[in-house]
Order: sequence, then C-alpha cells, then structure tokens
Amino acid sequence: MKAWDTNLLVRHLVEDDAAQLKVVRRELELAARRGAPVWIADVTLVESFWVLRHGYGLEADAVCEVLLALTEDARFGFQSGADVRLALERTRIKGDFPEHLISLAARRAGAVKTQTFDRAVKRFAEFKVL
Repeated sequence: MKAWDTNLLVRHLVEDDAAQLKVVRRELELAARRGAPVWIADVTLVESFWVLRHGYGLEADAVCEVLLALTEDARFGFQSGADVRLALERTRIKGDFPEHLISLAARRAGAVKTQTFDRAVKRFAEFKVL
C-alpha cells in the first residue's frame, strides 16, 4: 500500500500541474492494478481542506463535496473514513472540518467533550464552548 501526502492529493483534486498530474495518475493506476488503495491520513485531508479553501479560494461547501466524493472512490483508503464523512457533513451545517474531525477522534478516544472557544460549534453534542 502507498500513502499520499497533501501535495499529491491536491494535484489529483485540482489538476493544475500537468507534469505532476501525470505522475499522480500513474501512481494511482499502479495502486489500482495491485488492488491496494492509496492510503490517506486524516492530517492529509485537513491540510487539503485548508489548501483548497485558502490557497484555491473554494467555498467550504464545495470543498466538503469534493472530499466527500473522494471518500466514495474505491481507489483510496482512509485513516478514519466514517469520521471524515461525518465531520464533512457537520461542516456543511456549521463549524470547520478540522474541529469536527478532532471532536470525533476525541470521542473515539473516550473524551466526553472537546473544549473550544469557537461558538460556531455549540449546537454539536461533542463540544463544550468555554
């Protein structure tokens, strides 16, 4: 199995560098032929979210749609696929993807609440706004 960092994933998603895209597509093809999905870490998705939002100027909803579609692509495997999908769905309601993913990981680790100063997430049960 191979793992990708943020710059490979972003090249795959935005297709903005022809030479690098060619390499990314070749690597994805090789992984598919081997029947081994490319592994994507949570931190890679968080970085990609921020790069697409702030580097490429995409709206949060658009980034959520792109990343949700990615989680449906069988060529990829994810560190926390179910949590990623739920965090993206919650981001579409209110808040930010990284904080939702943090709260879900914390819950999985046994935390009752994730403490935050961000009032945008006060409606979600995993958070305690201080």
